[in-house]
Amino acid sequence: MCSKNSPSAIFFHEGFIETIPFSVPLFFRPPFVYRKGVESTLSFQFQHKESNAQAIAHFSLHGQEAWSLLASPFGSVYGNINCSSDQLTLFIANIKQSLILKGIHTIGIKHYPACYDQKMHDMVLEALLNNGFQIMCTENNQYLPLDAVSKKEVFDHSKLHLIKKCAAAGFEVSVSSSFDADKWYDIIVRARKLRGHPMTIDLESLRTLNKDNEDCYHFFEVKDGDRIMACAVGVQVTEEVLYYYLAADEDEYRNYSPMTFLLARMYDFACENGVKVLDMGISSSNGILNEGLRWFKKSFGSIEQPKLVLQWKAKKEVEHGD
Repeated sequence: MCSKNSPSAIFFHEGFIETIPFSVPLFFRPPFVYRKGVESTLSFQFQHKESNAQAIAHFSLHGQEAWSLLASPFGSVYGNINCSSDQLTLFIANIKQSLILKGIHTIGIKHYPACYDQKMHDMVLEALLNNGFQIMCTENNQYLPLDAVSKKEVFDHSKLHLIKKCAAAGFEVSVSSSFDADKWYDIIVRARKLRGHPMTIDLESLRTLNKDNEDCYHFFEVKDGDRIMACAVGVQVTEEVLYYYLAADEDEYRNYSPMTFLLARMYDFACENGVKVLDMGISSSNGILNEGLRWFKKSFGSIEQPKLVLQWKAKKEVEHGD
């Protein structure tokens, strides 16, 4: 459905979006959003023709709930450099109105951390709050700014020692555009079960992880001979941000910390490819901090910042008796 709203300079589009005319993170791009079909996904696009402000948002629909986006690390609203807070507020108001008309009672937003775009993050957050959204959960996100400096300047001494230990043991770390999904899945299941972490991906989804987005996924492995000791995905979310994802290692190699060896290679890979930020992801779940994971990431020099989950709920009407 397409509609023009007053004033006529504003264009609001609801429905399938084939292309986006400005740069957005991977998780907003049609090949990623629609990779499993469009049946339960609803997209919105905004343009202010006079200022050329443009913005985009996608939602997963589940009964009376709409989330942006449940199956992604984040969703929310993303705009180009011409957007203002007032325009984003109007865009979100239009989205709310459209979803309410479809019987949606709850709208959830998994907002991206500020390391992706501080100005856009802040303007969208202001626009969401202006539209009655409330912060329901604050996750602890960690990221590492990259200035192509030596790891000796940012990693703590224990990590530098473990890197040398892995190298001296003959372990090898590699990065590739392909991977053995079945072997990785077994490692991920064992690692998460051991640490009491929930599985966030099934085998079929892992097998098709980079479908239609091959250039955005880099697969890192640490091997002891032919055996995979540790693995993680580096997701090229934007040209400047690489996301550390689905990390797992074998417990019997814990004394070597092969994940440290892997992250050292990911750090170098990011610097070699002009990446400015290594997003190390959250170290909490539903707002509950995992201190061990938090300090592991801090030992690489990571900086902490909030990653917000916001929600709007329709007010229940009070029935009055005669």
